[in-house]
Amino acid sequence: MPAEGGIQEKSGCRIKSGMTELLSLLAGVIKHNTATRRRPMEKHTERVSRKRQIKKEQIYKAALSVFGKYGYRKATLEDIASEFHMTQSGLYRYVQNKRDLYEKAVACGLIEWQRTSASSIENESDPLLQLQNYALTGANYLNENDDLRNVLMNDPSVFPLNTKEDHFAPINRESMSILRDILKRGIEEKRFRNIDLDYATSFLYSVYVMFIIKSYVKPDIGSSEDMLSNSLDILLHGIVNKEK
Repeated sequence: MPAEGGIQEKSGCRIKSGMTELLSLLAGVIKHNTATRRRPMEKHTERVSRKRQIKKEQIYKAALSVFGKYGYRKATLEDIASEFHMTQSGLYRYVQNKRDLYEKAVACGLIEWQRTSASSIENESDPLLQLQNYALTGANYLNENDDLRNVLMNDPSVFPLNTKEDHFAPINRESMSILRDILKRGIEEKRFRNIDLDYATSFLYSVYVMFIIKSYVKPDIGSSEDMLSNSLDILLHGIVNKEK
């Protein structure tokens, strides 16, 4: 009798073990099928999201062009809708109002300006040349981009003196972060003196903004390229004659 009970007990264990394996296998099949069904839905959602993002960027670029031509006050949503070949009511699917569209359009332009400037230093290893390329490419971008340049000329508040009034603070902080990384690398590689990074970043960025304002927002100089080249020369080499 004990032996027979032992056999039944072992048989029961084998059945339980088999059931556990079967349930585990079944759960795996269900999980696989669910994931397989979900994948096309996720891809569809990603495609829709990507198309919407592309359209938003296209609308912002069209809006920047209109704001650049007429300024914020004179430009209308009807003008912008017409530029993009859509109805005015269709714009409200992407923005809340004219002010919202303006800020998003300008932000889109500033980000593109920032990306272009940053791309100029990707393949350059010398921090000094990175600094020069970063500044010169940014200036050249404004020379060639009529829409953003006109917006800056019509709206000096894009670069406010009071940082609390800066509607594009996150973008400007990112630009300063890029500049700070260049300076940090230059200090580490002994190309620049061991200066206070935060003060130096703030100072150089302020000088650059002043150059933009003087050149494009309130132009009262001749060639902006000459001014920037001379400004960089003074900043990088100083005004003291070290040979004496």
